[in-house]
Amino acid sequence: MSIVKVDDINMYYEIHGEGEPLVLIAGLGMDLSIWGTAQEISRKYNVIMFDNRGAGRTDKPDGPYSIELMADDAVGLMDKLGIKRAHIMGCSMGGAIAQTIAAKHPERVNGLILHVTYPKSPDKDDPQVAAMFNQLRAQAKQPGFVDNLGKYPPTVDSFILQFDALLDFEGIEQLNKIEAPTIIVNGKNDISNPLKNGKELESGITNSRLIFVDGDHFVLGTSPESVINPVLEFLEEVNIKSNLMEE
Repeated sequence: MSIVKVDDINMYYEIHGEGEPLVLIAGLGMDLSIWGTAQEISRKYNVIMFDNRGAGRTDKPDGPYSIELMADDAVGLMDKLGIKRAHIMGCSMGGAIAQTIAAKHPERVNGLILHVTYPKSPDKDDPQVAAMFNQLRAQAKQPGFVDNLGKYPPTVDSFILQFDALLDFEGIEQLNKIEAPTIIVNGKNDISNPLKNGKELESGITNSRLIFVDGDHFVLGTSPESVINPVLEFLEEVNIKSNLMEE
């Protein structure tokens, strides 16, 4: 068990493998067990996983929470671990956190992977997603709902605090501040994160490209190789270009 104090919270984290550091940031309500594919990635990279504020074995203080606050938590953890620069991969809400890190701290990010994520809360201009989100927020308060979100589930209150942070997220104006080479991976059948969000990310981030894979919002769990293979290829490209620039 690895726990470190970052600002006002104790953060739980794990480190696997050796090589270039790769920070993985989980989505809404999820603990780091979402990264079941990390074993594959850690064969080539030093993988740093952690539980966000309000999830897993990290503290769940009273709110409010924000995407920017959780981004500051992640950078604070990097500082504590002595990681000056890293590749960063975020899934869903974790992708919003990853974007914010890359925009606020471009000097800390080598390569950026945005998986099934969005430049703003996807309910803002999509009535279907807004209805889904309203239903999800109501379900979160039902007995037993959060217990199904992993081995170390959030509390109802901390889930809602994360959810409200997601609903408040508006990151379009920061996209042009992202300097890191970026890959955007979206599921073709992702109802909760429409395809237009991936296209909007690609349009807003200068050095980026968008890849669509077969699957929905949970494709990382149902078909991990379809996500991990292009991610590993992308990171290899970033590393090669970085090494050439240093020579």
